[in-house]
Amino acid sequence: MIRISLVAAVLALLVAGAPILSAPVLAETSSTKERKEEQKQRDKEHKQFNREIQYRRVVGPNVLPIGPFSISVFVKGQPLEARLRVAIEAKDVQAKTALDAQKWAVNGIVYPLAVKLYEQGRPNRDQIELFKMEAQTQLSERYPDMVEAVYIESLI
Repeated sequence: MIRISLVAAVLALLVAGAPILSAPVLAETSSTKERKEEQKQRDKEHKQFNREIQYRRVVGPNVLPIGPFSISVFVKGQPLEARLRVAIEAKDVQAKTALDAQKWAVNGIVYPLAVKLYEQGRPNRDQIELFKMEAQTQLSERYPDMVEAVYIESLI
């Protein structure tokens, strides 16, 4: 008798079109939405963090990639590890070929400057610009009329 009345009540709700959701189902739905929102916020923060760490510059066709340099130094007693890729834009294809042939000498000029870049910790924009100017000056002294510009391709 009780089973029949319970079945009748459920059928009446179904016929009326009322949704049958229990409290745990509603709680699960709201917690899922909250988790998705939290994940979305976390993804935004991670994307912003990665954008701040990694600096990329698109360069032209007469570019000689240098590196990546893996730099491991201690700053104020704390280890710091970084990777740096530098791109040197040559005046033309012949200059790029000549610089490529002298790549070890170019590395010998750029690498000490890269280590100096990280002596005080993570570099800021002013230190990066100073690094690029010093690298361009030293490369222009060694290879006159060959170097157009020095770029940092990636800084991690």
